[in-house]
Amino acid sequence: MLKIAVCDDDTNILQSVDTLLSDYFKMNNIEYLLDKYNDGNDLLASAENFDIIFLDIEMEHSNGIDIAEHIRMLNSSVPIVYITNYTDYWRRAFKVHAFGFITKPLKESDFKDLLDDYINTFSSSFKHIASFTTSNGPIRINYDDILYFFFKSKRNVDLFTKDGKYLLRENLSDIYDKLDKKWFYQPRRECIVNLKNVKKLQNDYAIVMLDGSILPLAQRKKEEFMKKLADAFMDVVKG
Repeated sequence: MLKIAVCDDDTNILQSVDTLLSDYFKMNNIEYLLDKYNDGNDLLASAENFDIIFLDIEMEHSNGIDIAEHIRMLNSSVPIVYITNYTDYWRRAFKVHAFGFITKPLKESDFKDLLDDYINTFSSSFKHIASFTTSNGPIRINYDDILYFFFKSKRNVDLFTKDGKYLLRENLSDIYDKLDKKWFYQPRRECIVNLKNVKKLQNDYAIVMLDGSILPLAQRKKEEFMKKLADAFMDVVKG
């Protein structure tokens, strides 16, 4: 799921960006969350990690170029898109590696072209990131870091990753629905495994993960599991 920020002191612009993003991502079947700010200092204070930021250059209490320079100190790669009428700023804006510019008044065609470029450039990075609700709040995790999920009780699922364990406040079935089935498989009702992080199948019905954990495999699912595992392995080999 994409996490997006828009910062502009004009509430009409904030609403227009909200509408344009909603129309585009709904048409392209992409999930996203949008945080709206009317001051650049509030954007900085949020300390959030965004996938893309839409930023007005001239605001009443802050300057978008200065805000972008602070953002770059914390995150050198997040795409920043300026919303502006001030072409005099463009040369300075490129020094903070602006991804693009949207001019006012906002046009749907301009937004579509820019978002098409963004999707084509960064699709591999966000398509393999999943968002979950934990006991301590929301998290976003790259597929490669997920080992497996294990059911505890209704709306309580343990997520095991390469960096540690999280308690998710979600149903296992809902978690499975949001995952890419090319990489994830449910070998038994109580668990979901990341096929990329399976080490081997032991004694026919015991799945050994890279961290040494052993998970059960239903007898009736063995053939399907082996095919999924082989397909995933081939995709990894192909790069």
